[in-house]
Amino acid sequence: MLQSFQKREKEGTLPQKPTIWRINQLLFFFMSFGVIMVLAKWASNLLIPLMISAMIALLLQPMMHWLERRGLPRALSLLLVITVMIALLILFGVFVAAEINAFVGHLSEIGTQLQGILERFDTFLARQGIPIEKHQLTGFIRPNGIVTFFKQMLLQMGNQFSNTLLILFTSSFLILDSVNFRSRMRFILRENPERERAVEEVFDKIYTYFIIMAKVSLITAAGALLLLWFFDVQYALLWAVLTFFLNFIPVIGSIIAAVPPVILGLVEHSWSTAMWVALGYLLLNSVVGNILQPAMMGRGLGLSSFTVFWSMVFWGWFFGPTGMILSVPLTMGVQFLLMQYDETRWLGFLLSDYKEKNVKTDDGEPR
Repeated sequence: MLQSFQKREKEGTLPQKPTIWRINQLLFFFMSFGVIMVLAKWASNLLIPLMISAMIALLLQPMMHWLERRGLPRALSLLLVITVMIALLILFGVFVAAEINAFVGHLSEIGTQLQGILERFDTFLARQGIPIEKHQLTGFIRPNGIVTFFKQMLLQMGNQFSNTLLILFTSSFLILDSVNFRSRMRFILRENPERERAVEEVFDKIYTYFIIMAKVSLITAAGALLLLWFFDVQYALLWAVLTFFLNFIPVIGSIIAAVPPVILGLVEHSWSTAMWVALGYLLLNSVVGNILQPAMMGRGLGLSSFTVFWSMVFWGWFFGPTGMILSVPLTMGVQFLLMQYDETRWLGFLLSDYKEKNVKTDDGEPR
């Protein structure tokens, strides 16, 4: 995508002058974009299961290909993949949903206990001569607000996976049709090899991103499960599943995933347990995020850090937790569309991590 544009730039096949829109064209573009967003928001109840199905299909597609390479017929391979999918949906729909309901029912008690701990800490600080007014700490942290936030987030995640049959059937057909879909795209773009390469590039990039993030998230979730089991933190399976999904959310996902176990470690055990759990999460995310993930990801995503963060905010507002999880692939798709036309390429560049290489002058100084 960006690489193909840079290649055209070196070859000199781009237009000499950038396309500049008149104000009416610019207004028409943003009005059209606004109408599309309103329609997508209106149809979010249908689009969210479709996006979840696409994510599941991408994650299970390698298993389908592996079974076919072992000589199994496509029908049998699909049956085995569907069995794995049903098992995963049952795991989420039965065991994890039961833990969500148990945790939500326990939330008021957790909030009360957390309030009491903070009030005692408030008193402790005052006795040590630290100038702090009574209830100032609890007013700043707001335990009830934290409890309400995680309650709503867990219920939203449960609701977005509630349409199990639709997700199951859609994922199955997407997996079955994946090879034929790429063949159809090649046939449609057969007269435009450059655009065909760009489409292949963006599909491969999104596919690679999902597979690598799934591996990284699985390692992080397994580490979190062992950590919470060792310190006997309640609802360990729920927090491990939450860690897996939230790890797809850039920047803040791993931080959000660590908050409930740390709070439970504090409420159920002690300050020392909460600190050890927090330290364990910090160490786990540091190793995975700074060593494993960059080594597996290789080259960048083609998006700036600013774009990655605000895409998470925008798609999270637009589609809820599913939008936050899929924010990077959705933004990569939008960037791809913008880069295909001269009139919108400048917007695609604004989203990208494009950096102009330093050009040295005759005196050796960078220009």
